[in-house]
Amino acid sequence: MSLPSNVPELVVPQTDAADEAEISRCLEGAAELVQGFAERGAVSALDVILAAGGESAPGAADRARQSAAAVLQQTATLQDEVSHFLSLTNK
Repeated sequence: MSLPSNVPELVVPQTDAADEAEISRCLEGAAELVQGFAERGAVSALDVILAAGGESAPGAADRARQSAAAVLQQTATLQDEVSHFLSLTNK
């Protein structure tokens, strides 16, 4: 999960009377952030799971479970943030 110092900021329309072009730009930026987040999280989790699959150590399954739990938590946070963002842009 991102540390508070490097959390990307979603750009939201600055006025209630935002035009469709501004809203579209904001939505495109948000989509890019979501895609980047999903790609980084999925690759990291997949690496852990693949490494655990090649190990016979008892801790391998625990590391895979912990990685999956972290990705689930991050995804829930992302879903909440996207819902909030969409509530600001859907007029």
